[in-house]
Amino acid sequence: MKSILETILDPMALSVCFQPIFEIRGGTKHIDSLEALVRGPRGTNFTRADILFDYVRRKKAEAAVDRTCVAAICNAASRLPVETRVNVNVHAATLGHGSGFVEFFKRHVKERSLSLDRFTLEIVEHAPTCNVPQLTDSIIELRDSGVRIALDDVGLGQSNYRMMLDCHPQYFKLDAYFVRGLAGDSKRMAVVRSLVALAGMLDSVVVAEGASSEDDLLRLAEVGVTLVQANILCPAMPLEELQRLGHVPDPKVVAYAAPRQRPFRAVDHREHLRMAAGQSFYT
Repeated sequence: MKSILETILDPMALSVCFQPIFEIRGGTKHIDSLEALVRGPRGTNFTRADILFDYVRRKKAEAAVDRTCVAAICNAASRLPVETRVNVNVHAATLGHGSGFVEFFKRHVKERSLSLDRFTLEIVEHAPTCNVPQLTDSIIELRDSGVRIALDDVGLGQSNYRMMLDCHPQYFKLDAYFVRGLAGDSKRMAVVRSLVALAGMLDSVVVAEGASSEDDLLRLAEVGVTLVQANILCPAMPLEELQRLGHVPDPKVVAYAAPRQRPFRAVDHREHLRMAAGQSFYT
């Protein structure tokens, strides 16, 4: 029998959901990119992302599982329209390990006939230290290949000022803790304003996660945040469901249709939100 870890290391045992990151300007919305979010084997507790990756970190298997996740995500991304950009989570420790992850990533992307410049790597850091010189070298190699860099969970844990300087991210993924309930909390608003200003001075762009109301979205717009990822806009779901709801065009259909700008459609996502209750969408 396979161990739990051996099962997780099988890309076919994992499933991939996508959550849109919307660009919101002047009251209009369109999808900027999709974050690929991995779920563990069905029928187990590891379907929940928080349980899955907590187990992976306790087993110190981040590098191996990051590779498995990349393989699963590339398989799923090959069914997306060619212009759709994809965000992929990877641990800082993996990039700083010097284990050939960058070459692995580049090879799998190319094997699926995908373009490297469609990808943004979101760096997740849960350990207090990592091999900073190797991390920096990995990031430089990725950037030279056209891959964008984002720093995840900004404001919490190890996503601190040093990581901002070491990673030189193009995107700050502002953690939902600071965004949820923003409209009614002047202190949260002060923190968000300061992070938006800091991002601007570091030539980065803020992506706000977890807005919980229209008022939160208005407050984000006030401070110049135009990229938002939130369940109230669209929760994470399988690609087929995103296509059915009209958020993502089906490439097989688009190939036979005249290209046009798709308007944003307001969709009732309550059923998906009920299914996602208690799950962590950001890993």
